[in-house]
Amino acid sequence: MAPTSASITALAPLKPDLHERAWASVPHPTLPLIATAHGKAVTVFSLSTASAHSVLTGGHTRSVRSIAWNDDDGDATSKEWEFTLVLEGHDSEIKSCAFSPSGSYLATCSRDKSVWIWEDIGASEEDDEWETIAVLNEHEGDVKAVAWCPDVPGRNARRSYSADVLASASYDNTVRIWREDGDAEWVCVAVLEGHEGTVWGLQWEPRPREGDRFPRLLTFSADNTIRVWTLKQDDEAEENSTGGGAGALGGIPNTMRRSLREEWTCTSVLPKVHTRDIYSVTWSAQTGLVASTGSDGIVALYAEDSEQHVTTTDSQDQTMGNTEESKQQQTSWRLLTSQPGAHGPFEVNHITWCRRYDAASERRGEEEMLVTTGDDGIVRPWQVEMDAPR
Repeated sequence: MAPTSASITALAPLKPDLHERAWASVPHPTLPLIATAHGKAVTVFSLSTASAHSVLTGGHTRSVRSIAWNDDDGDATSKEWEFTLVLEGHDSEIKSCAFSPSGSYLATCSRDKSVWIWEDIGASEEDDEWETIAVLNEHEGDVKAVAWCPDVPGRNARRSYSADVLASASYDNTVRIWREDGDAEWVCVAVLEGHEGTVWGLQWEPRPREGDRFPRLLTFSADNTIRVWTLKQDDEAEENSTGGGAGALGGIPNTMRRSLREEWTCTSVLPKVHTRDIYSVTWSAQTGLVASTGSDGIVALYAEDSEQHVTTTDSQDQTMGNTEESKQQQTSWRLLTSQPGAHGPFEVNHITWCRRYDAASERRGEEEMLVTTGDDGIVRPWQVEMDAPR
């Protein structure tokens, strides 16, 4: 059951302060480490000691904006970090990078309006070699973020193409969903439209609700809104791969086969709290709570109501001229608490859920906290306390 209220309390920041704008902090998936992008470097902090573990420099000549851990990288605590490889190809600043759940693919996106997908072709873990397998150019503006669907049961239950699913967010106010088809070609299967400003980022649902066949997708924007999108769940799989078409669905190219199209619907808009651009949102796999932050310096915490209601909408296949009835589970969200001025007068660029490993934690390695990263160069943990669920 969802809590009715919560509180967030600032803990001591990680040391040392970085004394320059910091863009993002990403926890290691299994180890007590968190990596922070700032300046031309990445600082890896120990979550056990709340102090710097190592600093990664070299290779970058301008600000580091995005970082990603490869889930299959082994024991990072015992490694000596060294610069090993440069991937080149984008024509402008790279905004985001993300490894696929298997670690076999790396997605990058850029101000050049493109998304690149790279494949690990190294013969062993020590053989660090990647090649470009796709360049996706369908966005009409800067691509701000990419995110792979997590490796959860059912993510490919009714589709004939690869299990890997990629989403991208753009300055063109849209989100695109990409999949690899049976011919090993990466194609856009859906365009999510509804935001009225730059879509700064997205977050896949880390643990789908009981009964759902596919994770939902959360997007956040310069229009100060957070939206939740749900894939239409048909009772029958549409696997007709012979259809062509003269039309387009939501901006999808005319050459797309009908069987590859997916219908995504905005099923929730979270309570509007922010007064300026929302830069970052994080979705907890443990509790299902969502936290957001952005240009206004506010940290907000939301809970989803357990009650659901079914909404029926009509959707039209523009190629076949048929109207279909679609049923979606609509849910509402509540604001639990908000914290203004989380980093004083500075903008907050990133927020993430993270396990606590410090000595003050009652459940070391299990208890969750929030970590924010701001223009003041501070990486700040937050304790989250919830009331009894209703």
